Amino acid sequence: MTLTGPGSETWDLAFIAEYPNADAFIAMVRDPEYRELVQHRTAGVADSRLIRMSPVEPGEGFGE
Repeated sequence: MTLTGPGSETWDLAFIAEYPNADAFIAMVRDPEYRELVQHRTAGVADSRLIRMSPVEPGEGFGE
């Protein structure tokens, strides 16, 4: 059930991945082997989102 956001977007799977830093993520997506394999993920989904977020320490934001 979508509580906030477009009702037209339905999701059946979501995940969060954490990388040591932005450079590590960029190195991964530039890796030739990764670029070869990511084609299969792209072909296997009807739609996807990639959203970059930064961690929030307790007391710095939501849920203080």
